[in-house]
Amino acid sequence: MSRWSAERVRIGLAPARVDLARLRWGLGREPSRQASVAVTPKSGEPPWQAALDAAEPALAQFASRGDAVAVVLSNHWVRYQVLPWQSAVTSAGEVEQLARLRFEQTFGAAAASWTIRACERGYGLAQVACAVDTALIDELRTRLTAHGLRLASLQPLLMAAYNDLRRELKGSAAFAIVEAGRLCLSLLSAERWTDIASRRTGHDAAEAIEQELATLGTQPGPPRIDVAVVGEDATWSAGGGRPVRLLGRPDAPGRRSLALWGTA
Repeated sequence: MSRWSAERVRIGLAPARVDLARLRWGLGREPSRQASVAVTPKSGEPPWQAALDAAEPALAQFASRGDAVAVVLSNHWVRYQVLPWQSAVTSAGEVEQLARLRFEQTFGAAAASWTIRACERGYGLAQVACAVDTALIDELRTRLTAHGLRLASLQPLLMAAYNDLRRELKGSAAFAIVEAGRLCLSLLSAERWTDIASRRTGHDAAEAIEQELATLGTQPGPPRIDVAVVGEDATWSAGGGRPVRLLGRPDAPGRRSLALWGTA
């Protein structure tokens, strides 16, 4: 799940939609073409199957054979764990073993079928581990290969958004990513990860944030909440007395496309 490089084609996969973008060469890498395709999930299928089905017919309009493709995954399909710093765990392999153990302890036998990676943060810092269904990654790679495309980068939305917004996430705060039906809330202290919670939610994401903060036992709680609203189908209405900053929204009425995180 590496950082973006020079990919021209971006795909964002979510349960209700697929976002696609083709970027121009040069400084700024603005999109030359964008589209969003509705997704209709089918019962009995893996939750991500319909999104891959919806993306495939649109690939011919956005990608040419030989293109490298970057994909960002909705937080609906990613599990997260914060791994506290341990001086005895030094190699990347040891970190991933620790991460797998943590996921197995939390989610049980289901974790055996997940691909797990840890995001390196530097000496002495907690690390974020991400888990994704291995079948999703394999199927995505197979479909891109069939079109002569290469999967060059795969990132969970939390990490792509954090990398884009990290200059704005200063000090101690709660960083919330609001998608349709999903809240991903991370707590940072002095720009260091302390906790991550991801849950289903209804239309009142502000209330869900306060509920999650209470569950995490944060007292007196973060001084503010930084919020990124992702996707045209996502909604946000401020609530409660805690200060809120909306991030990553250059156009006030709009919502940033899932495919365009990580284009900086």
